[in-house]
Amino acid sequence: MKHGEGASRHTLRVGLAAVLAPAWLGAATAQQPAAISAAPIALQGSGPYHRLVLPLGIHAHAAYGDLRDLRVRNAGGNPVPYAWLRSEAAAPHVTSKEVPIFALPAGASGTADPAEDASLGFRVRPDGSLAVARKPARKPADAAQWLIDASQLKGSLLQARFDVAPDARGLFAFRLEASDDLRHWQPVGGDEQLLRLAHGGQTIERLAVDLGGVQARFLRLRWSDPQNGAPLTGVAIDSLQETEPVAPLQWTGPLKPERCGTDHCDYALPRGLPVESLRIDLADVNTLAQVGVSGLLAATPATSATEPAFVPRNPLYALRHPQRRPAPASASPGEVPLLDTVVYRLAQAGGEARSPSLALDGRSYSHLRLRTAGPVNVLGPVPPVITVGATPRTLVFLAQGAAPFTLSWNTAPEKNVVQGSSPGAALPLATLLPGYSPSKPVVADPASVTLPPVPVAAVEAVVAAAAQLPVPVQPDPFRKWWLWGALGVGLLLLAGMAWSLFASLRNDRALAD
Repeated sequence: MKHGEGASRHTLRVGLAAVLAPAWLGAATAQQPAAISAAPIALQGSGPYHRLVLPLGIHAHAAYGDLRDLRVRNAGGNPVPYAWLRSEAAAPHVTSKEVPIFALPAGASGTADPAEDASLGFRVRPDGSLAVARKPARKPADAAQWLIDASQLKGSLLQARFDVAPDARGLFAFRLEASDDLRHWQPVGGDEQLLRLAHGGQTIERLAVDLGGVQARFLRLRWSDPQNGAPLTGVAIDSLQETEPVAPLQWTGPLKPERCGTDHCDYALPRGLPVESLRIDLADVNTLAQVGVSGLLAATPATSATEPAFVPRNPLYALRHPQRRPAPASASPGEVPLLDTVVYRLAQAGGEARSPSLALDGRSYSHLRLRTAGPVNVLGPVPPVITVGATPRTLVFLAQGAAPFTLSWNTAPEKNVVQGSSPGAALPLATLLPGYSPSKPVVADPASVTLPPVPVAAVEAVVAAAAQLPVPVQPDPFRKWWLWGALGVGLLLLAGMAWSLFASLRNDRALAD
C-alpha cells in the first residue's frame, strides 16, 4: 500500500511541475528587464524646462526608430517628464502663396552690392508688407538682385518656386539671404541654380529651391553673374505652419554602393537613420539618366493590419509627393518606391549644372536603391556616391529632482510590452507645459548630450534581433489566454490525478480487508 501511495504522489508532483513550468517560464520571459544604456546631459540656465536637440547618432543606439524607448532620468534614476517639440505622427500643415517680388538695379559697378541697404528703397505698410519708395530696375532682365517679400507668411519657409520668362534658357546661379529688417542679412543655403536646358532631346528644368525651414520676413536673391540673370515673373513660397523653427539638416559622409545589379545599385545606410534628403554625386561630367529611388526595409515579420499608415516626417516630401508611387514589377520584397527623377551633371558656360538634393520621406531604411531605366552603366562607368541628410529631433524636459540628468535608452527591443506603458514615456506638450499655446514659442533653456560610440558587436546583435522580432506596438491577447488556459488545464489534470490517487487508496484498503 505504501509503495502504491508513494508512486501516486510522485506522479502528482511531476504532472503539476510539467503543467506549471510553461506558465512560469512565460512569466519570467515577459518580466525580463531590457538592457539600458545612458549618456550624461549638460544643462545651461536655471530651467526648470530645458530643450535638448538629439544628435543623429541616437538612432544607432536606441532600440526603436521612433525613439519610444528614450527616457530622461535624474540623479536618483527616476524618469522625469518630457515631450517631443514636434509631433512626428501629425500630418504637416503646409500653405502655398504667391509673394510680391521687387527687381533691384545693379550698383555703380554694375554688380549686386551685398552691402547696399535694401531698406532705402522701400517703406513698410501697417500690415508689415513692403511698398516701393524709389525707382526699381527698368525691367526684370536688368535686375542684378531681387527682393522677395515673405512678411505675410507664417511659420517656416520650405521652398520657393520661381516662374521665369518662357523663352529663358540656361543656367542661372545665385545666392539667397534672409532678413527681418532689410539691414542685417544671413545666408540661406549655399550656391543655388535655376535651370532650363535642352539636352539629348530632353528638357531639364529646375525652378524650385529648398529654403531649409528658415523663418524670415524677407529674402534677397543675388545673381552670381548679374549680366546673366533669369527674368523672373513670379515667386510662390510653401511654408510650414509651425511656431518652432525647424532644425537644419545634418548630413552623413559620402556613401559608396554596397552592391550593384544589372539595373540598380544599393547603398547601405547608417542604422536607424530617418533619411529626409538625398544627394546623388555623379562621377563623370555630361552624364544624365532617369532613375527611381526606393528604400529597402529590414526583413521583419508582418505587422498588424491595424497599424496606422506611415506619415512622412519630411513635410517637403509630403508636399511634392502626395501619392505613394506603386512598386515596379521588378521590385524586391520590402522595397518602398519613393520617387522618380532625372539626375545629371552637365558642363555649361556658367559652370557645372548638378542635380539638386531630393526630399525623402523621413523613414528609416536599411538601404537606398537607385534603379535605372536601362543598364546601370547609364550612370557612368563608376557608380555615383550618395550622401543622406536628416533633421535631428528635439525634446523638452522638466528638470525634476536632483542633477545630474541622463538620457537613457534600450539597447534591444522589449518583448510583449505595451507602447507607452513604461514609466517616463513622452507626454503631449500641452500636458508638460501648463498654458502651452501652439502659436507661441516654447521657453526653455538649452541642454546638450554627448553619446558614447556604438560598439560594433552590439550593433550587429541589435540588427540581428530586429530582423527576427516584430515591433511590439500592442499587447498580445492570445498570450494572456494561453497562460490562463495552461493553468486551467493544470487544475483539471491535478483534480484527475487526485481522484486517481483516492481511487487507488480505496482499492488498496478493499484488498487489505
